[in-house]
Order: sequence, then structure tokens, then C-alpha cells
Amino acid sequence: MNKTQIIESLVPGALLSYEKHSIFPSLTIAQAILETGWLNHVKCNNIFGIKWTKNCGYEVQEFNTHEFINGINTPMVCKFRKYNSIGDSLLDHGKLLSYSRYKSVIASKTYTEACINVYNSGYCTDAEYPKKLINIIEQNKLYIYDAAPISKHSNSDDSENIKYFQSCLIKMKIKDINNNVLVMDGLSGILTTSVVKKFQNIVGITSDGICGSTTLAAIKIIMNKPTCSINNTTNKLAIRYLQYRVETNIDGIYGSVTKSCVEKYQKNNKLVIDGIIGKSSWQYLLS
Repeated sequence: MNKTQIIESLVPGALLSYEKHSIFPSLTIAQAILETGWLNHVKCNNIFGIKWTKNCGYEVQEFNTHEFINGINTPMVCKFRKYNSIGDSLLDHGKLLSYSRYKSVIASKTYTEACINVYNSGYCTDAEYPKKLINIIEQNKLYIYDAAPISKHSNSDDSENIKYFQSCLIKMKIKDINNNVLVMDGLSGILTTSVVKKFQNIVGITSDGICGSTTLAAIKIIMNKPTCSINNTTNKLAIRYLQYRVETNIDGIYGSVTKSCVEKYQKNNKLVIDGIIGKSSWQYLLS
């Protein structure tokens, strides 16, 4: 897997840990990346190097490792927990950080504070640990998963604006990072941000999870239901969305392959089979 795929594989578990234990997803993902070298060094699905303790509920496995003792990197043999899956490791990490010892981590207001507090609480002996985590978060924009705002500015109309975005994304049938349909609640949380980011990737605009003017314009283009066919190929943004829905290569080009996939979609959904996305097909796509 490349770095993007690795991050995407960790996001669902990190979000679930955030929901259950209030640990910033950016911190969880960054720690997993740092501890394993981008998942290149994973043993027994233990991606955080959590030590085994009696009655912890997990099997034990011994590994050679290093600890910083009095500033010296010292080789040691330690006992670590053995998990059935990486998902189990992610949740156990959240459970560990929910203990009173790490209360400052949960109380952190920003990912920077969380990175510093997890070190100060004794999670790791490497004095460079917070800096390394912060670099990973910022270089890979992991902070986008920490309930990033859906718009750049706040005002009294934010809730209604967010509800509009959510209603459009629901109609477009774009699901969140956990593969669930959005709830139209007017809240700009992690799940809404994940859908906005997914939409941006689909239509080929900057994928930052922020619904600014460019994203709003893209949403409006699709909601206006422009006719798309082999003879109407100028609206590449709408074509990219259609290609996503009919499950073909997303390139913004309405060629013979896309036409064939549209016809298949129309047939499967008992629509007029003409290879043209017009009023009736759009009505079904956005119903």
C-alpha cells in the first residue's frame, strides 16, 4: 500500500477510537505510522508497541526492542500484546489512553497539545517523540480528521449551510468514511468532512474537506442536473460524478465506455436505455 492507502486503512479505526475514547484521530494515526514505519514493521497486529501485562486479556509475544534509558538507546527483550487484527490494536490503544494517567491527552484542545501530552504522560521515552508525531500529522494533513470545520468562516447561518451541503451529499449517495449515510444534523464533524473530501476527490477538485466556494459551485453544478452524453461532453465535473455512480473509470471523458456503463445502469434501474443522462436519469441518480 502507498501512504494514502495506509492512512485510509487506519482512519475508520481511529474514528471509532475517537468516538469511544475521545482520542484525536490524527494522534492515533500518527502514532501508528511512527511506531510501525508506515506499517512496514507490524508484529502480531500490535501497531503501537503496547506492552503485555497480566490479565490484560490478550496473548503475549516477546520481541527484541529498544528503550531510551538515561538518554541511551538500550536493546531489550519485552513482552507485547498479540491482537487478532489491527482494528483491535487501534481500539486497545484508545482504551489505554483513556486511563487516568493520560487524562491530559483527552483534555488536549489541539493535536499539538495531544502529541506533547502523550509523551509527558510517559507513553514513550524518546524526547523527540512529540516532534515526530506533529511532523507526520502536518505533512500528511491528518488534522483533517479532527472534526475539521466544513467551511473556513463561522457565522450564524453555518448550521443551515451545513445542512444544505449534507442534504446534497446524501442525495448524491456519497457515504462517509465508515460507509454510512450522513445524518443531516448541521454539524461540521469528522464524518461530514470525510464525505466532502470524498466528493472533492470524485469531481477532481482540491481535496481538503473544506466546503468553500469551489466545492459549493461543484455541488450546485450537479444539483442542476446538466445533460451529459457523447454529444454533451463539456461538463467534465458532472461526468466525473456520473462515472463514479455507474462504476467506471473516473476521467471526465464521456466516451463509448462511459456510455456503455450508463446504458447498463439505466437497464438495471428500469430507465430509458439511451446512454444519455438527462432529466429522468438525473432524477433517479439524485432521488
